[in-house]
Amino acid sequence: MISVFNEFGIPITGPKKALRFYSDIQVDRFYVEGILFELETRLGVLLEDEDNSRIKSPLDVIRVFTNKITA
Repeated sequence: MISVFNEFGIPITGPKKALRFYSDIQVDRFYVEGILFELETRLGVLLEDEDNSRIKSPLDVIRVFTNKITA
């Protein structure tokens, strides 16, 4: 996950991982969907629409994918 966020220029260290995508990081929905698609492809995990709607920050992405992988 770290490498994907780095490739997209999104910091996920320390408190930066809690920054909100649309207000603090200034990216649009398509950019976030690109990150999610890349993670789904690399991790072999598909997210549901309800998972996508809950994602507001990099920390949310980490939590959703971690929950899917460990379920």
